[in-house]
Amino acid sequence: MAVMHKLLALGLSLPLLACVVGSDATTGDDGTGGGGTGPGTGPGGTGDTAVHITSSMTVPAAYSVAAKTIVDPGVTLTIPAGATVKFAAGTSIEVLGTVLVQGTKTSPVQLAPATAGDHHEGFSIPAGGTLTMSYGVQVGGGIEVSGGTLTVSDSLMSQSLGDFLVLGAGKVTVSYSAIGLEPGTGTDSIHCNMHFGGTGTTTSVTHSNIYGSPYGIMLYGGTSNDLTSNNWIGNGIQVDTQPGIVGDVSNGFFDKNPPTAMAGATLTRNNLAPTRLPAATTDPVNGTGPR
Repeated sequence: MAVMHKLLALGLSLPLLACVVGSDATTGDDGTGGGGTGPGTGPGGTGDTAVHITSSMTVPAAYSVAAKTIVDPGVTLTIPAGATVKFAAGTSIEVLGTVLVQGTKTSPVQLAPATAGDHHEGFSIPAGGTLTMSYGVQVGGGIEVSGGTLTVSDSLMSQSLGDFLVLGAGKVTVSYSAIGLEPGTGTDSIHCNMHFGGTGTTTSVTHSNIYGSPYGIMLYGGTSNDLTSNNWIGNGIQVDTQPGIVGDVSNGFFDKNPPTAMAGATLTRNNLAPTRLPAATTDPVNGTGPR
C-alpha cells in the first residue's frame, strides 16, 4: 500500500534525538562498572559496555540508543505515542523485563537507524522478557525471540539485515501488521520475513501483509502455527516447511500458487482468498481502517 511506504519514509526522515543512552550510564554485563541506571550523554557505540536500565522509565519524545541496552528483569521501559527512537549502527535493546511500545493510529512510534541506510540489531527477547508493540514503525533491525513473549499489532516492519522476525523459543503474536516493503515501494534488505524454529513454541501471525524477500516464512518449528488470513505478496518462496511441523494458512491470499508442505509436515490451507484481503492491515497515518 502506498500509505505504508509513506509511513516508513516518515520514520526515516525525522530529526535526530536529544536524549542519548550511552557509555556514561552503564554497568558491565557482569555487574561491574559505572553503576548508572538511566540515560546518559556519552557517544556510546557498539564497542561500549552495555547499558542496563535498572528502574522503570518512560522515554522522552526523542530518544537514542547509542550502545547495547538491557532492560533488566522486573523493569518496564515505556515508549509512548509519537516517540522516535534512533538506534546507532549495530546496537540493540535486550528485553529481560518489559518493553511497551504504545503508538496510536495518529501518533505511531518510530524505531529507526540513527543514520538512514544503516542497520541495527533491533530487539532480542530471551526467556522472561516481554515486548508489546502497537502502532510501531520499525526499520533497519529485526526482532529475535529466544524464550520470551512478543505481541505486535497495527505495526509496520522492514529493512533488517537477514531475517526480520526470528523465533527459537517462546511465544509470538502478530496481527494487523506488515513485515517487509510492498513490492514497488522500495528496496528491502530482508532475507526472510519470518524464521520460526524450536519446539513447544506458540505462534500466531494473522490479518497481516507478508511482503517481498526471498522467503515469506521459513516454518521450521512448532506444531500449532496459526498463519491465517494473511496476504502473501511478492515472496520468492512464500511458505517453506520442514518435516514434523504443523501450520495453518487458511483464509489467506497468495499471489503465487498456494504453498505445499514437504513430506512429514502438515499445512492446512482451507478457503484461500482469490484476491487480496483488503482488511489485513490498518492505516496508522490517517487513522483509518478496520481496527
